[in-house]
Amino acid sequence: MSYAAVVALLGVLIFIHELGHFVAARLVGVPIARFALGFGPVVASRTVGGVRYCLCAVPLGGYVLPDLPDERAYLALPLGKRLLFSLAGPLANVLFALACYGALCLAAPIPVGATWLGLAIKPFLLTGQTLATILTGLAGLFHHPAQVSSVVGIVAEGGRFAQADAMRYGILAAHLSLSLAVFNLLPVLPLDGGKMVFDVATRLWSRLSRLYLPAAVGGWLALLGLMLFATVQDVWKYCL
Repeated sequence: MSYAAVVALLGVLIFIHELGHFVAARLVGVPIARFALGFGPVVASRTVGGVRYCLCAVPLGGYVLPDLPDERAYLALPLGKRLLFSLAGPLANVLFALACYGALCLAAPIPVGATWLGLAIKPFLLTGQTLATILTGLAGLFHHPAQVSSVVGIVAEGGRFAQADAMRYGILAAHLSLSLAVFNLLPVLPLDGGKMVFDVATRLWSRLSRLYLPAAVGGWLALLGLMLFATVQDVWKYCL
């Protein structure tokens, strides 16, 4: 499997994640101003139904921007709507991984003596096992931070693992989708998990709302620093 296929897969997973946020916003009646893939300057855009769909220059994520005047207007939304909006992105990635494992189970030969119940729950078991593996690896990063991977490392290792094999590509898609879900649920602003924690905290103590901007900026700087460290490490490992 070519490295380009892994890059394309990452783009699809980011799109699915942001689509989850978009659908949730529509369901709870939160207006959307922009649906963007990537960050930074807009390379291409089109406005449909009042929503500006954008492709941005830095392909390291994406965002769905509510059509609200400011952060205070967002914080004025009911807590349930804000939590659903934040949770929907990671949930979409989990559902996609579940669908991948379901497709893989359907494509694989049926073991002798297998029951329909066993076949039905196998995708859920595989999803749970993968989540457990990812969480174990995440815990290990606190003791061995040098093991963190950047997009360079993910593409390099993903391309080696898939090796032009459709089944392996499906496994990789499920694993990366779940990894994206777990990463976004970390309790760090401006990630989805950080937003959920902050939303609950401001519900308990409204004065915390004034700390959102500095906390989000601090979180962004920490994440950018980690990404830079991981990228330099992976470029040295795979490209030099």
